[in-house]
Amino acid sequence: MKLKDLILIALLCANITLAAVAITAYVAKAEPQAMAATATHAGDYVMVTGGVTGNHEGVLIIDVVAKQANLYIPKIAAGQGGVAWTLTSSRSLTADFGAGGR
Repeated sequence: MKLKDLILIALLCANITLAAVAITAYVAKAEPQAMAATATHAGDYVMVTGGVTGNHEGVLIIDVVAKQANLYIPKIAAGQGGVAWTLTSSRSLTADFGAGGR
């Protein structure tokens, strides 16, 4: 083998090594994906927050076992130390989406 071929092979190996290190560093810094829970157990609740009106937010609590969805909106009264929650809406998921989610 000529010296030219040996240098070419050495440069090729160095490039492959640098590419592998760069890919490893990039993958290590990547943020993990958000994953949804796929299994439910007795007594589980799902809580979702979000805007209800222009300046009010609410909490939707889904009782997986009872198949019930409840929407709560905070009610702030003057002179009150904490925040009271008002049950605004309650829905039966079985009645809305069919028996047992079938």
